[in-house]
Amino acid sequence: MPVDLVVKNARLLLKSGLVRGGLGVNGGKICAIATDEHLPDADTVIDAERKVLMPGLIDGHAHLHDPKMLDHEDFTTGSRAAAAGGVTTVIDMPLTSQVDLVKTVEEKIIQGESMSIIDFSFYAGMMNSENVPIVPLMIEKGIAGFKAFTCEPYETNAGVIVRLLSEVSEHGGHITVHSEDQGILDEFGRDLEGEWDAPVSHALSRPNIAESLAVRQAVGIAQQTGGHLHIAHITTREGISEVERGKLRGVTVTTEVCPHHLVFQRDEMNILGPKSKMNPPLRPKVDRAALWSALLRGTIDMAVSDHAPCPIEKKDAGNDDIREAWAGADGIQMILRVLLSEGINKGRLSFSRLLDVTSRRPAKIFGLYPKKGILQVGSDADFVIVDVTKEEKIASDMMFSKCGWTLYEGKKMKGVPIMTFVRGTQVFHEDRTTVKPGHGRFLAMGEGNKPLEV
Repeated sequence: MPVDLVVKNARLLLKSGLVRGGLGVNGGKICAIATDEHLPDADTVIDAERKVLMPGLIDGHAHLHDPKMLDHEDFTTGSRAAAAGGVTTVIDMPLTSQVDLVKTVEEKIIQGESMSIIDFSFYAGMMNSENVPIVPLMIEKGIAGFKAFTCEPYETNAGVIVRLLSEVSEHGGHITVHSEDQGILDEFGRDLEGEWDAPVSHALSRPNIAESLAVRQAVGIAQQTGGHLHIAHITTREGISEVERGKLRGVTVTTEVCPHHLVFQRDEMNILGPKSKMNPPLRPKVDRAALWSALLRGTIDMAVSDHAPCPIEKKDAGNDDIREAWAGADGIQMILRVLLSEGINKGRLSFSRLLDVTSRRPAKIFGLYPKKGILQVGSDADFVIVDVTKEEKIASDMMFSKCGWTLYEGKKMKGVPIMTFVRGTQVFHEDRTTVKPGHGRFLAMGEGNKPLEV
């Protein structure tokens, strides 16, 4: 009996490294991994032409669907951009609308399953003193990630972080913290009065010490409570050091990095303009180098997009005063491209670490492993075929995001996703998506047949 699909003549990215061969898919699951001559017969056969076939990316931090901001992005446009970037699972993060009621969760699942072309889950948040008690209820609903801020506009205090980490220590899941100290931001912002016409002032108003102080405190609380702390979008060498020291002390702390912080630097902001405004901001070159080093050695656990574009008018609003511009950039279509071009092809990243930070570690952190995040028999057939040597010039017209612009405009990159598959169905091929909205399915965190783990 033939299986549904066979992909042959590939270089498979497995735990053991790159291996020549192919895989078979039946009923949305991987049913065979073998050399070409031992693959089963199939209804459809694809020749990968010796390209790399790797697990689909799990983007653990993206802002795709906020009911109040659908002019920015939605599940359909955002998931198309994701598929074009080799992302097969996205963890949607609250943007401005609260996700802390069972009704909201149920509505969001319905919206996602009718609109997304890739699989998805999402965070609860923004967490505050009033909604801490929702933690066990949300975990029962399959939402085991909770977002909190140490700064405006959703600032919460250390006491709330203590309570949240205590709750996840007892019930499972993790707390993701946007870590910048508000007191530092207040003081440094006052020093820049009269200089807000320069985009770089945004970065100068949010110095490295704001991140390192907030990370240090959060790691200390995690050590005391035993809860799993996840530091969102780390950007500084000092912040990396705080995470590293925590891990060495046995603290359950993980972290992530975004593509824009791996590519751009603070000194470019006045040239890039308001498009380069995001929080945390772009950092000096020395911090960018530290991020690549931490990604390679394992201090940084996963690469995420923090995808948060907006209509271009909201960026242009900051042309004369950077404070008026929206803080956020595109990224979900760029994660893999950046890791291939600036990482693999420039010797900053190994294939084994590429596998870890894009799929295996996120799958484990979100409780989806081994259903997701690995090429093995029985796992979902989520994978992407990439041409590591193909070069392209990034342009807005190749982007699937609703907003129609990209921070990466004009960048020359090497390494391109060619085909993306979700549960054995091809959802992207070269320059187009190949399924209708509604292919995506909600994933309950913890359904990967193993408990949440780090």
